[in-house]
Amino acid sequence: MPARLFLAFVVFVVCAASLRAQSARVPQPDGRRLRLGTDSMEVFLIRGGERGRTGIVVDRLDTVRVDGEVRFHRVYSRIDSILGNGVDTLVDRFPDLVPRRVVSQSDGGGTEMLTWRDSRITGSVEQPGQEKRSIDTTVATSLYSGASFDLIVRASPLADGYSIAAAAYSGRKGARRFTARVAGSEKLAEFGDTWRVVADYGGLPVTFWITKSSRRLVRQLVHVASGTELLFQVPRGS
Repeated sequence: MPARLFLAFVVFVVCAASLRAQSARVPQPDGRRLRLGTDSMEVFLIRGGERGRTGIVVDRLDTVRVDGEVRFHRVYSRIDSILGNGVDTLVDRFPDLVPRRVVSQSDGGGTEMLTWRDSRITGSVEQPGQEKRSIDTTVATSLYSGASFDLIVRASPLADGYSIAAAAYSGRKGARRFTARVAGSEKLAEFGDTWRVVADYGGLPVTFWITKSSRRLVRQLVHVASGTELLFQVPRGS
């Protein structure tokens, strides 16, 4: 191979490797980008081209100080005929979203209680028809809480083409890989300019619409199965 062609080939390989690295960057969430407060989202089941309202979720995000540490305190409540009724209480360190605690309770899904201390996770999971499981495991310190997946995305430095890849943990499903990529911008009536983010959490595809100004999640589309989706949407005027 002529020297000039060989050099061009090497440059191409290096550039391709650099692009791959950029497309799988480690998340760097900063909670100061997020707006605190309460949002409500209506839930719709979309199947066979028809859409029907199934319930509502209420998402409250605030900060608290525990043992001298500022933490996010999130309460996610749902009343829904598909998802069931339940409340998730999520606690992450502010502002980098390092997990601290998860308490999830639902009518049909049982109870999950997890506590993070450095690289150790302890707790328990109770699911209908199964024996209670205790959890005591050592994990990488870079592991996030699966319950805070959307917050990690929203608190990231979103921009055209920006993407992240990492792992998150839940007591019910264990450690799962997640990815997210900014697919473009979209203007939504009443909410203004948003980032449209295409994501995947452990094989579950989801699309987020996140306002550029406040990082508010105003729409979320979950692809449950072929021809079946769940739509979460902030009502107009909210």
